[in-house]
Amino acid sequence: MKKLLTLFALLFVTFKVNAQSCPDNHHPHMIDLGLPSGTKWACCNVGADKPEVYGGYYAWGETEEKSDYSWGMYTHSDGSWDACHDLGNDIAGTKYDVAHVKWGGSWVMPSKEQRDELINNCTYEWTIVNGVNGGKFTSKTNGNSIFLPAAGRRYVSDFDHVGSRGNYWSSTQYPSGAGSAYSLNFYSGNAYSSYGTRDHGRTVRPVVTR
Repeated sequence: MKKLLTLFALLFVTFKVNAQSCPDNHHPHMIDLGLPSGTKWACCNVGADKPEVYGGYYAWGETEEKSDYSWGMYTHSDGSWDACHDLGNDIAGTKYDVAHVKWGGSWVMPSKEQRDELINNCTYEWTIVNGVNGGKFTSKTNGNSIFLPAAGRRYVSDFDHVGSRGNYWSSTQYPSGAGSAYSLNFYSGNAYSSYGTRDHGRTVRPVVTR
């Protein structure tokens, strides 16, 4: 009986580690999901100290949080969607990249292609970690996984869809209009590619490409 309990405890610990793919509590970690590009995803969001913590909300191209996420308060616009400043097609690694500015080193915001690669090469599951709803992406190659909390988004002073949806910025501008950028979205039923207006506050999950 003692051996059986020991085996059960060992299996539980192993499952717990693999569920988050973090070797310890000293976050962030680079998680190898066996992706074709070699991209490693962070285990937690910018501004968070655990995988299940929401972290900061940032307008696209801004590197600080604020109380008002509207066009009038958006740094990179002259007050409207069609009056946005051109920051380039991809802001990864630039002064507009909150992941790179806050974490330094090789950390950057994921591109549209890296977002799509995550969706296409992982299975998606809506789950709960330490009482927090979110999406779990598990590698089809090596079984490692990352958990992204459903932090929703911020618009003006409001919090929208917190606990029911994930809205994560990519570093890539949406080509049909300067006022939007690509994002990774998910909810209880699905994870999908999308885009959003740049003045909204969304969460960011960094990546490293080596």
